Amino acid sequence: MKTVFKSALLVGLLMFGLGLYAQSVADAGEKFNEGTAQYKAKAFGQAAKLYEQALEMCKMAGSAAADLKPQVESQLTNSYFWDGISLYKRREFDQAIAQLKKAKAMAASIKNEKIKGYAHLYIARVYSSKGLSFIREKKYAEAATQFANALKEKPDCYNAYYGKVILAKSQKDMTAMMSAVDQLGKFAVSSAKATQKYNAAKQIAFNALLNNGAEQLQKSHTAKALESLNNAKKYGTANADLFYYMALANVNLKKWDSAIAAAKKALSMQSSDKSDIYFTLGQAYQGKGDKAAACGAFKHVVKGPNVKAAQYQRKQVLKCK
Repeated sequence: MKTVFKSALLVGLLMFGLGLYAQSVADAGEKFNEGTAQYKAKAFGQAAKLYEQALEMCKMAGSAAADLKPQVESQLTNSYFWDGISLYKRREFDQAIAQLKKAKAMAASIKNEKIKGYAHLYIARVYSSKGLSFIREKKYAEAATQFANALKEKPDCYNAYYGKVILAKSQKDMTAMMSAVDQLGKFAVSSAKATQKYNAAKQIAFNALLNNGAEQLQKSHTAKALESLNNAKKYGTANADLFYYMALANVNLKKWDSAIAAAKKALSMQSSDKSDIYFTLGQAYQGKGDKAAACGAFKHVVKGPNVKAAQYQRKQVLKCK
């Protein structure tokens, strides 16, 4: 009788256990359907929470949920990813990174290489955007950390190098800025989007170096000014201002031929008043000892603060006819 009782009890427990598992699978299926409804409504964060619950139920059910579990994992991966993208668009960077990292890890575990690759790409991109937001707040150390995070995630992240260009320009670190632009240029060879960033970065570098050259001239740091101006030529379409500043620098250094060449180039590119350029050209000719050319250049100084100085040179110093 005892053996019969034990056998009956064992069967009862097994049936009870099977009932529990069946109930767990049914509950998991219900959560899965609720998650799918939220997913279709593009409420990806809520969908992810429901799929997480469904996945836990599947794990409890074990082999009984063998068919449902892969579907839950696949949808949970997608939900993490799209919730990360939605958060990124709302500029909720920390939350976006957290969800994208979950998507990347889950995708790796279920061998979804497509989502894994996209999550990897966007994690670096979000770090870069977060870095740019810190620059706007003048939190430069924090910005540098974010760009480093982006490059740790994806060493060829062109957005991070573009951010480093902006950061270096904001800190007036011309050497670091040029290094970041040059690194960005390596990626432009094989990517149209990287090329767009590279072109934008070159223009930023050109303007920063041009302005830095002008500032160095004002401080009478002529050699540094000329170095900055020569570097500017590497990154953008040279304009009249660039060659005018180069002419000024070369006059200060008494490099008359270089000053004359730069001034002439500036004149050829200047469409508005050219008086300042002609004054600098006159100084260069005067320094070289070409009286006739100097007189001719000073004659064209008809506007601005150098008019009286040009007239003095013509009448009192050069004795122009």
